[in-house]
Amino acid sequence: MPAIPLDERFALQDLMTDYCYAVDKLKDVDELLDLFVDDAVLDFSNIGLPLMSGKVEFKKFYDTVFADMSHHTHYISNFRVESYNGDTAVMRAYVQGLGRANDDNDVHVHVRYRMDCIKVGTLWKCKKYYIYPGMPLPGSLNEIHGER
Repeated sequence: MPAIPLDERFALQDLMTDYCYAVDKLKDVDELLDLFVDDAVLDFSNIGLPLMSGKVEFKKFYDTVFADMSHHTHYISNFRVESYNGDTAVMRAYVQGLGRANDDNDVHVHVRYRMDCIKVGTLWKCKKYYIYPGMPLPGSLNEIHGER
C-alpha cells in the first residue's frame, strides 16, 4: 500500500466519525445520507439486519431507526486504513454501540465497521459499508431493528 498522506488519513477517519455523529443525533437522515455516494451499498447482513442498495433504501431504514430510538451513542477505536490508492480506500474500526428504544429496550453491541470509500471531488464518501459482529449480538438488536 502506498503511504497515505496524513490529511487523507484524517479525512477518512473523519468520514467514519461523521457517520457516528450523524446516526447518534437521531434527527437528520439527509446529513447521514450525504456521507454516501448515490449507489452505495450497506451490508448489515452479518449482524442480522438488511442488505440495502442506494439512498432510497437507506432512508427508509434510517427513518425507522430514528423513529424507534430515543438515544444512540457510538464509540469507534482501532481505526485502520487497510488500502489506499489516492482515489479509493478501505478503512476499518472497532465499534461499541449503545442505544435505547422508545419502548425502553436497550441495545449494546460490539461490532466492526468496514467502509470502502471513494474520493468525490475533494471529499471522501462511502461506497460500501459493512458491519461485522465483534462479540455475540444481543437479541434486542433484531427485536428493535429487524425485518418487520
